[in-house]
Amino acid sequence: MQDTPMLRGLNALRDAWLEASADSSRRLLVWRLPATASRLLAAFFEMQRHDAGRDTPDYFLRIDTAYELGFRYSRQLKQDLLDRYLASQDDLRAQQVPLGWRGPHEAHPDSAQGVVEVLESFIEHHGEHLRLLAAVLEPERCVPGEGFERWVDAALAAGPGSRLRLVLVDTEEDPRWQPLLERHGKAARVVSAPVDMFAIARDTAAQSGGRGPEVLYRQLLADLMLLLERGSPSQVVARAGRAQGLAQRHGWQDQQSVVQMMVAGAWLKHGDHGQAINGYRQARSAAEGARASGNPAAPELVMQSWFGEAGCWLAAKQPERAAQTYLQASASAASIPHPMFALEGQRMAGWCQLQSGQREAARTQLLEAIRIAKPLAPADRKATTLPQALWDLLQLQDARRCESLQQVAADYLQASTGLLEKADAQGRALGPHPARPALDAIDAELDAALERGFHRAQQERERLIQGGDEFFRKIVAVGRDFLDPGWNGLPAIEHPLDHEIPVWSEPPAMQPLPDPSGLLQPPAAAPAGPAVTGVAVA
Repeated sequence: MQDTPMLRGLNALRDAWLEASADSSRRLLVWRLPATASRLLAAFFEMQRHDAGRDTPDYFLRIDTAYELGFRYSRQLKQDLLDRYLASQDDLRAQQVPLGWRGPHEAHPDSAQGVVEVLESFIEHHGEHLRLLAAVLEPERCVPGEGFERWVDAALAAGPGSRLRLVLVDTEEDPRWQPLLERHGKAARVVSAPVDMFAIARDTAAQSGGRGPEVLYRQLLADLMLLLERGSPSQVVARAGRAQGLAQRHGWQDQQSVVQMMVAGAWLKHGDHGQAINGYRQARSAAEGARASGNPAAPELVMQSWFGEAGCWLAAKQPERAAQTYLQASASAASIPHPMFALEGQRMAGWCQLQSGQREAARTQLLEAIRIAKPLAPADRKATTLPQALWDLLQLQDARRCESLQQVAADYLQASTGLLEKADAQGRALGPHPARPALDAIDAELDAALERGFHRAQQERERLIQGGDEFFRKIVAVGRDFLDPGWNGLPAIEHPLDHEIPVWSEPPAMQPLPDPSGLLQPPAAAPAGPAVTGVAVA
């Protein structure tokens, strides 16, 4: 296999793993790398799943089952393991791995103990094909609190065998599993490796093959990315000058724009808003030239430069200038067309105008953001910042009522978390081999309590909405027409069992709302706002 910077990075991860996992006293291993190395680690895990790239004697089983409470997690994790095993039958046959693992069964309880037993049974059946089984626990989401950590505590207390490793992943920037490492002392350790993703990117560019200006330009861009992270603006400017000169000589106007935006970003990062604004304007000038030449990437670069400049004005605490620039960004996005960014430009313009006390101007722009969303498909609307635009309008109209709506959501979340913690404690109290009927009783009681809390919150939010003035209620009506028939503000309150309205245990609390269609009509034409010029940053 050809030696590459990426391969050397993967080899560093391999060596770190083999060294850490060789200690048979360690049952919990926590990968801790810079956040920038997350994709490299994912690539390492994936390599070990396939014979073509596998360079360790171990099998890495990545498990992303969501964590809510212990016995539910255990139950779902066992099912996910079985589903994945069944789905991989063809691959296993191709690798000449004998099948026949029974998987989880009734004798494996819905507990951390049960999960460990299932994993041990996998090792027992497939042991001749692996040294260790590394169960990489990466819950796609965790309920707030220490429930997941307590589950890991219980899994370690179950006494995993010498060929099983429980693996967690955090980062140097966010060492979230440090309490587990400290609690379990000699049974746990960190796995780290000297990987520098910026250096890897630069070396990759340097070794990308070929000769000529394109290769040199890629190297210069890699240098710029490294300097943006670690260098000073003056260092970025110096290296950007070389990249700009190369792009100018070869007529790469779009790349001139890209480089100039990197320079602007460096100035913004270091708080020099005037230099950053000038940088974004220079980037836009280059992008406009590229657009005139028919470059297909140029319109988005123009749009990006407007958004970048607007962010600078906002950071400089000049919301009125920011608002005008966001309107330019929105117009630029609409010309592509890119409705998601057109909507966001209008929304941000409205928000900035609100910060400067221009309430009616803010209302106008926020309503325009809603109108932009009207022709979009329902799924596309949910991917935009439309919910936030609606919420901004509600806050503009009745801030105190919005505070009450938020408080209802906060109270519901707090109560739900308490119910989950109570159920988790009840499940743990049943010991490592809980009886299924006892867990089912806890489960049913929890679901009923969560649903009751949900419906109380829905009713209270509806009472608050119906007490609002006509404009307030019309905005909520738009949310229900455009987003969800149960929409009642931010933060959203989801049904605890993910049920759609037709199968709610109680009928929806929603009452009729006034027709919002008038809000969705375009306003009468008005003179265009002034162009944004000058760099008078206070």
